[in-house]
Amino acid sequence: MSKGVEKLVGVSIARIRKDRELTQAQLAEMIDTTVETISRLERGVSVPSLKTLEKISKALHIHIKELLTFEYPSLRKPSIKEGEKLLAYLQTKKPEDIRMCYRILKNIFEQIEKNYQLKK
Repeated sequence: MSKGVEKLVGVSIARIRKDRELTQAQLAEMIDTTVETISRLERGVSVPSLKTLEKISKALHIHIKELLTFEYPSLRKPSIKEGEKLLAYLQTKKPEDIRMCYRILKNIFEQIEKNYQLKK
């Protein structure tokens, strides 16, 4: 991969992550890696493996090709109020309850994606 392509992949990851209103730390947790790894990928310092690209695409709810075509679709962002309500609610919960909610939601969205892919 040329240095230019590495940077373009990194820019794609960063742009889509930000569109999803995720921090590097949140994305790192979602794909079971470190914040430093996400930072290195987004800066084009490291080349992501195909497995890592697959994990990132699943976490961001996109097709892997969107990370490699250097384009991304216009995204309907959830309203700020929806996100604020969710965050306010979670702030009232214990850390272990938040982790459990995260795992449940992750499983639900993964199942939705699988069902979507089966219908195609």
